Amino acid sequence: MKNSVFKLAIGLGLGLAASVASAQTHSVYLGGAYLDVRAQAPALAGGHAVPAPGALLEVGDASTTGFGYVYHATPQWSVEVALGIPPRHKVYGRGFLEPFGQISSVKQLPPTVFVNYHFGDILPRLSPLVGLGLNYTKFSGARSTASGDAASGGPTKITLDDSWGLAAHAGLSFMIDKNWSLVGTVAMAKVKSDMKAVTNTREGDVTRTTTIDFRPIAYTLSLGYSF
Repeated sequence: MKNSVFKLAIGLGLGLAASVASAQTHSVYLGGAYLDVRAQAPALAGGHAVPAPGALLEVGDASTTGFGYVYHATPQWSVEVALGIPPRHKVYGRGFLEPFGQISSVKQLPPTVFVNYHFGDILPRLSPLVGLGLNYTKFSGARSTASGDAASGGPTKITLDDSWGLAAHAGLSFMIDKNWSLVGTVAMAKVKSDMKAVTNTREGDVTRTTTIDFRPIAYTLSLGYSF
């Protein structure tokens, strides 16, 4: 995240787009997604007192491969299941933690279900769509780096709660022929997670927590096939 966090985006964090096909009932698609994470989170709480401006986190953006399935109930309405390969996000220290650089990383899996409305052609073969849906983001593989352990005071285990939230996207579909289409979308999702970091120190375990509002935006470009 350039000035950002997972989230995680979809997501994700996060939604990918359907191909529009008025004559076919089913579509599948495969493409790329760029996840722009713009997270906000209070400083880590717990453990020893930290001088201002506190122990803050920033999570980097990520790219991944997205794919999904669309069922066209009518030429105007469709239901989409958007999936993707879980990307790994690098997490950097900010504030008191900034000198430590990358302190951890985490993977996220953000499957999203959309109900889409297709407007029809605005130009030959070019059709806009919008969709509203529900995102589920599961975080996995969180791990502290050596510098993260040093910043925390010992080996650290990190966990993030799963997230449920609304998602929305908008995009354009270009029909190459009756079966193939090219689709670009921009998607947003509500992804919020409680994070816990437990550090094993000589004095015993130290627990630090924060709540991360990831606020991801996913940009996607996909090739779709309708049948």
